[in-house]
Amino acid sequence: MIRLRSFAFAAFASVCAVACAHAPKPEAQIVSSEGAIRGASEAGASDVPAATLHLRLAEEQRQAGLSAIANGENERGRMLLLRSEADAELAIALSRQAAAERDATRANERVEDLNRQVAP
Repeated sequence: MIRLRSFAFAAFASVCAVACAHAPKPEAQIVSSEGAIRGASEAGASDVPAATLHLRLAEEQRQAGLSAIANGENERGRMLLLRSEADAELAIALSRQAAAERDATRANERVEDLNRQVAP
């Protein structure tokens, strides 16, 4: 009985290993991570320190993912590309937040200027 369980477990583990080894090339993740990185650059991530960090991480993870795929590690590459995309999207969000904060500061300054002009 124990041998049967051991054999069944070994067979299951082998099937899982083969399935992971033959994962298809993650074409969609390759394209979407590239697009997210480009979007972060266009959103001005290089002008915001926190966003710059996440943009750099996204680029590094994308390169690691492409290397993994080139080495036949498609599942690992897919996961790295997903992380790359997530970091790029975070860089976009941080860039937009910084821009919104700058706009809010300018608006408050304008309101204060108008209040000074109106008040005697």
